[in-house]
Amino acid sequence: MRFSRRLSRGVAAEVELRTVETAGALAGVLAPKGWPDAKVEAWLDWAEALPADMPETCPKALANSEAPDPVLAGGPDRYARRIAAWGLELGVFHKQTDALAFRDELFTALTLGVAAVTPSREAGFDAATPYIHAIEFTREAAEFAGRAQAHALAEPAVNALAARLKAVSEAVRRCEGDAAACADPGRNLALARAAQAARSAGASDAMLADAIALGKVEDSAARAPLAAPVSPRLIVTASRTAVAAADGDAATAARLGWRTSAVTLAFEQVDAELLASANAAPGGAVDVFAFEGDAEGLTALIRVVAAALAIEATLSGGGVGRLTLAGVSDVLVARGLAYGSAEGRAAAAELWRAAAETVATVAGDLAGTIQPATTAVFDDAELELRVGRPLGAAPWRGAASVAETADGEIVRVLSEAALAGLKAVGADIAQARAEALGAGSLAEAPAIDHTALKARGFTDHEIAAAEAALPFVSDLRHAFAPALLGEGFVCDVLGATNEDLKQPGFDTLALAGFTADEIEAAAAHAIGSGRLSGAAFAEPRDISVADRLAMTAAVEPFVGAPGAFTLPLAFDDTPADAVRLQAAAARAGVRAIRLERAAAPIGFSLDIPTVEEEAPKRRLEPAPTVQERVVEKVVERARERRKIPDRRKGYIQKATVGGHKVYLHTGEYDDGELGEIFIDMHKEGAAFRSLMNNFAIAISIGLQYGVPLDEFVDAFVFTRFEPAGPVTGNDSVKSATSILDYIFRELGVSYLERDDLANADPEEFNADGLGRGLADGAAPQEDEAPQLQPASKFISKGFSRGAAPDNLVFLPFGGREAREAKPASSQGDVCSSCGDLAVMRQGSLSICQTCGAQDGLANDTGAAS
Repeated sequence: MRFSRRLSRGVAAEVELRTVETAGALAGVLAPKGWPDAKVEAWLDWAEALPADMPETCPKALANSEAPDPVLAGGPDRYARRIAAWGLELGVFHKQTDALAFRDELFTALTLGVAAVTPSREAGFDAATPYIHAIEFTREAAEFAGRAQAHALAEPAVNALAARLKAVSEAVRRCEGDAAACADPGRNLALARAAQAARSAGASDAMLADAIALGKVEDSAARAPLAAPVSPRLIVTASRTAVAAADGDAATAARLGWRTSAVTLAFEQVDAELLASANAAPGGAVDVFAFEGDAEGLTALIRVVAAALAIEATLSGGGVGRLTLAGVSDVLVARGLAYGSAEGRAAAAELWRAAAETVATVAGDLAGTIQPATTAVFDDAELELRVGRPLGAAPWRGAASVAETADGEIVRVLSEAALAGLKAVGADIAQARAEALGAGSLAEAPAIDHTALKARGFTDHEIAAAEAALPFVSDLRHAFAPALLGEGFVCDVLGATNEDLKQPGFDTLALAGFTADEIEAAAAHAIGSGRLSGAAFAEPRDISVADRLAMTAAVEPFVGAPGAFTLPLAFDDTPADAVRLQAAAARAGVRAIRLERAAAPIGFSLDIPTVEEEAPKRRLEPAPTVQERVVEKVVERARERRKIPDRRKGYIQKATVGGHKVYLHTGEYDDGELGEIFIDMHKEGAAFRSLMNNFAIAISIGLQYGVPLDEFVDAFVFTRFEPAGPVTGNDSVKSATSILDYIFRELGVSYLERDDLANADPEEFNADGLGRGLADGAAPQEDEAPQLQPASKFISKGFSRGAAPDNLVFLPFGGREAREAKPASSQGDVCSSCGDLAVMRQGSLSICQTCGAQDGLANDTGAAS
């Protein structure tokens, strides 16, 4: 074949540096300007999976250079070089100059986003019976139903087991420290828990051993989870007349399709054979909307992609390469033609006819060298995302689209096809934009403007949050979801309960008192209807299945390989509905059909009443022997969040761990139970400080939902990471193996009386030490005089607001017996009447020397008086 530079002559994609999220990290990549992130990421996934084989006699000009073109991680450059090199090796190009021109054309088409290709893939149909004849159907249908049911039962179990085994591997991989200890369930508690869960899901001990071994492997591909069994597929050939009449086996096939969504019905033997190998063949798409009015450019593009698919299919041996058109329905909208009209079908058929002629020309040029590609109508989510247009004979995506401004802001806009169509029909574009997209603000909305919202308790903060979500919602209620406004606001200000928030479809605006008509009127103003008036701009959801069947039947005479037209069934449709829909599709004239039933709605449940079994007839029984019974009372706690008082007590502990300052703030309930913590780090990096702040929030939420503090203490003490080392500023904890170890030692000592976590000996840098204890033979010093402590050291004067008097003290002495055994001292006890330290014993009485009160000794337990 001969190629000249038509697409690449003076045309290049305008690129920009983008930051996208790859596996586990953010990366910078050069990508065409204006592409959405989802499209860029789809191209990067494609580039990562590209094969790298090159012919041994590859000319230097086509060899993968050390510095390939970096656009989209170098994927388009590598792919174009490889296909061109193999095309030259297979004899597709007459000269090296043709191969180089082909490489430039293909690279330009890929980087402009007007074409995309996918490599060969494994067949998606049951390899054992790719298609059957009607005479075999009764036996095969029964066997297939059994295989489909087995898959439906096995898939959830395999997925659950795979997830549990992956957790086992991750418990080993994420462990820090000695490798042998990390792989030992006896020393790695996280591994032990994951292994127990996997065993309960059906994993054998051999599987657990393999998962533990794989946890030590750094290669993520080696740790890939088990794959669920491949869903069975069945292709049936049947008479169109019999299917249209819903006779015998045809009706059985429809009912089987309703049950499994995996039966494809073809009306010709050759189409069944093409469908059986369709998923194994490479596919490609070209954007016809991008070349509206440029027939010469479109022809050049189709030639390049058809040749690339033929070379790809020859290399993989995966059958005939399939080329489909993208954006046909966008062209119809741009011309002002209705999708369901005869004129629209004729225009679409003409586009497919022209494409088929071009592909046939390429086939003639390739005759005697390699097997050519063919045109086909098929669905491919990956191709559709990378090209950015609906494939085959599908309707357009609708008038509303999104675009990214120069400063990174996402805004709603009218699509290119909608703008072109409005010009074609002479419509007012400004009016159409307001109808479809709305004003993007509630400032002047009818019934629900800023003034009305503030009157119902909304503040500027909640209004701004709702308006920020307007570009991304199709229902105004979604912009006022509790997750966006804050559950605290919805509950505290609007009066919702936790049970209300759990209800599906909870409506914040209705709770605030707005009616359905008011919400609808405000939505039309703020976010628009998403629609344009006129038959040419019908939304996809408004286009009937009959119109889609008619469009497919109109273009299929110009395609070499059919696609299975998907007939949608609702979950509550019956097998009889499936039979009728299949018969209507057969009468429409399409070449192959497949029923696809929707999954059950989220939260679907049957209302099954409780039926008590009938009591058996009474008969004489011997008197039962009285036996002792042990009755256990089980008390279940509701999993509701316990709110902390708005004015709460607590303390602030400043300390230094390994030279790093840490401030621990606590908040308590009225009964003194810990309810929240805050962790502040001094002069640390923003990422580390933010991580610790959010960790404290997570712990606080857990405490407020009833997680015992001792569970957190047991989980986080002895954790080891930097910073670690000596602790200064804390009178109980003197060393720690990490920040978390220090924090939960301090909380355990202060709130759980876990003195075993204290290491108050400043000489003991053991982190897990408990101090040195008493020296051999030493005894506690019981005769030391108690030290009085002012209460201001332990009680916040600001919190008590002066309720605690200034002369309040804590008495650290012991019980009554110990005090009575002590000799009288010159210093008096505390008087319960006046609070002075002037109570002296005189014989059997205790008399205050200040106020004269008798028998006025303070509480003997050491509590505050």
